[in-house]
Amino acid sequence: MTLVRRRKAAQQTVTEPVELVVAPAAIDRALHVFEQLQPHDTSVILQARKILTTHIFGMVDQGELDEKKLIAGGLAHLKAVEREHGIKSAHVPSKKPGKNKSSSPV
Repeated sequence: MTLVRRRKAAQQTVTEPVELVVAPAAIDRALHVFEQLQPHDTSVILQARKILTTHIFGMVDQGELDEKKLIAGGLAHLKAVEREHGIKSAHVPSKKPGKNKSSSPV
């Protein structure tokens, strides 16, 4: 039983630095690059952080440990999301008719 505990502890020490140090650092760096490319308001940054967190931790789960690859993969995914769906600001009114009270007919 002691042997199993040691093995689990050894596995945990391998994943802890990635999950506690490398992945969060990659998320922060990718978010910093995203912000530098074009200024965004807080709601877009929060959405981008959520997208990056999910994607980068998914990469870690698949075995990627290299911080630079995590950053590049996160930024590529974020760009794809922007291209396909856009990341909408909570502060910009929708341009679709009927979505804003100011654009509804009187």
